[in-house]
Amino acid sequence: MPPKELSPWWRGKRGFQVGSFPSECVELISGEVPESIVNSLRKPVPKKRGKLTPFLQSLVKARPRRSEQPEPEKERVFGCDLGEHLLRSGRDVPQVLQSCAEFIEQHGVVRGIYRLSGVASKIQRLRHEFDSEQVPELSVRDIHSVSSLCKMYFRELPNPLLTNQLYDKFTDAACAGTEEEQLLKMKVAIQQLPAPHYRTLEYLMRHLASLTGNCSVSNMDAKNLAIVWAPNLLRSQQSQSPFASGGAACLEVQTQTAVVEFLIGHTEVLFCSKSMSALGEGAGHSSPPGTMSVCATKLLTLQEAQAVNRALVNKEEPGQVLMAQRVFPSMESSREA
Repeated sequence: MPPKELSPWWRGKRGFQVGSFPSECVELISGEVPESIVNSLRKPVPKKRGKLTPFLQSLVKARPRRSEQPEPEKERVFGCDLGEHLLRSGRDVPQVLQSCAEFIEQHGVVRGIYRLSGVASKIQRLRHEFDSEQVPELSVRDIHSVSSLCKMYFRELPNPLLTNQLYDKFTDAACAGTEEEQLLKMKVAIQQLPAPHYRTLEYLMRHLASLTGNCSVSNMDAKNLAIVWAPNLLRSQQSQSPFASGGAACLEVQTQTAVVEFLIGHTEVLFCSKSMSALGEGAGHSSPPGTMSVCATKLLTLQEAQAVNRALVNKEEPGQVLMAQRVFPSMESSREA
């Protein structure tokens, strides 16, 4: 408490009551505490009851103590950065994607695949097993739970698969005038993706493109798949703003759907073996015979990609068309035709 010269009152507590006392009613204890006060504070010692109490006390003392340092927490799979997860696991693409895609391609030719939701409890169980770095047993009865789990993995990525940084480039590519310009701009945007995102995107797009071959049974063509997948692959900062209008958000959703639909419909053109070999670490897919020879000889650098964009903006000046031909060698012949 403050010295007496600063305040004539002292604050004290008795039981549950707290109050102030005049300083003349307070005695300061210096040195050893009086024996009377010590005795009043001592707790009564319980009487020993036979030999059981010492025996139990010896067991408690002999029990090994737990380590003071907590066990390191296991790294998660869901909600973890894609690049960090693949680096830690040593895989080309996420185990969740590969397991779910292979299972769905084998058993998922059912109506509404990826559109119908699974059972929440089964989805959470599968998620927990993947988070525990286990590969769970997937059941045909839970086919929609498997597809929902796959979408959930991409929805919870901190940075979406097409990345926040390249969002405008992908949407601009989908909104370009001609299909040739869309292909060129989309190729440039894809090749600026980080390698883990590039490999995973190719694997996913090839998987979705394969499902479109059974759209007569599943009723899930490229457009319907794009509708359900777009919110999980692209994330607009503007549409997530609380000040965004309903019309603007609706337009963003349409643009995102157009991006994913274009990727699914042009998978064989956008992803090819030559481009993947330039990466040096492919996702395990190769182009079938007869694929259009419009592949880049290697991934473009950022400076080269910017040069291609300037060529498009400047109506493809003669000195810059050569750069564009590195991405699409057949542009010249198609233009002459």
